[in-house]
Amino acid sequence: MAVVVVALIAIGVAAHFRSTSYNNYSRLAYSILHGHLWIDWPGRIIDAAEYHGKHYSVDAPFPVLFVLPLAVFYGEAANQTLPAMLLGALDVGFGWILLGRLGVALVPRLWLTVFLFAGTDLWWCAMLGDVWFFAHVCAVGCTLLILIELAGKRRGWLIGILAVCAFESRFTLALAVPVYAYLIASGELAREAGRATPEFAWRGALRNYALVLAAGAVFWIAYNEALWGLPYDIGHTLYYHQDSWGHPTGSPFQLAYLPYQLYSYFVQGPVFVEWLQVAQWPYFKVDPHGVALTFTSPALILAFLARARRQLIVALWVAVFVTAGPSFLYYLNGWYQFGMRHALDFEPFLFVLMALAVRQRMPLWGAVLCAWSALAGTWGVWYWDSFFRTGD
Repeated sequence: MAVVVVALIAIGVAAHFRSTSYNNYSRLAYSILHGHLWIDWPGRIIDAAEYHGKHYSVDAPFPVLFVLPLAVFYGEAANQTLPAMLLGALDVGFGWILLGRLGVALVPRLWLTVFLFAGTDLWWCAMLGDVWFFAHVCAVGCTLLILIELAGKRRGWLIGILAVCAFESRFTLALAVPVYAYLIASGELAREAGRATPEFAWRGALRNYALVLAAGAVFWIAYNEALWGLPYDIGHTLYYHQDSWGHPTGSPFQLAYLPYQLYSYFVQGPVFVEWLQVAQWPYFKVDPHGVALTFTSPALILAFLARARRQLIVALWVAVFVTAGPSFLYYLNGWYQFGMRHALDFEPFLFVLMALAVRQRMPLWGAVLCAWSALAGTWGVWYWDSFFRTGD
């Protein structure tokens, strides 16, 4: 598919085939191959929680499956950026397919695909491949595939597998599971795609969906037992207690962090570069804490103009809010980032709403906002390569 090839070339040029030092998944893959889950911890460069004298990666485990084949040959030196690059390009292809399934005309389809790639943090995450960013790339791909299936055959077992893979990439996506169940049963997204059929056996599809989720829950309990000796995950709370930016007690999710997150997502802008009131190249720089969506992804406003049955629009907005909720209460906004990378958890749902707003025609102002978003993302990729990650 041409869009995948173009995206892969753009990611490859930006990545110059780096091998990230933030390679938790390479280290975890090597550990799994040697029969344990603790990792060889090189120091604070790697986010890992200390537990009973060993260090454990606290990130969701699904992306490690893409690194395991490389780790067989290269061990801890496996380049986890390579699968991130490939999956990032495939994500763009999934977005293109989803838009086609929803009947989006060619011109708006092109604009929205460009927005998905460069107007969000997808390109930026894929070209770096760091542990957190690789997880985002995997989660976006799984979520887009779920939405494609919900706009098609609605096979419950397949949606269940993809849902498990999505929330085992980014835990917040577990909160979208009930929305998927509703869309399987109601067929609202399939109806918009012209693929809903009255004879669809939704009860059987829901049963299969629930069975796969139950199997996923069993795996997750077993994984946590192997990690922590407990049936539930304590990784992020444990890391919060050990992180210098966290706190020795309490939860990493607190209402007290909401104002900081609101500022991060909607207000925080690029920083003007000056010396003695004289502008200096490159005139604006990225604060490592990120740049608000207001500046990087203004085309998201198209989502508010979605036109479809009320039930579908409400379901998609519910998915947006429930998957965004944890990030708005978390003690960090993502840090070390260009835009607001945590937004990738809920942007696939906004992407569908955007598609429902411009299926037949992209308004001029919408095209301008998509172009702005894409140019901002391109600037972010260039800036990061030029000033932050020049050595890899």
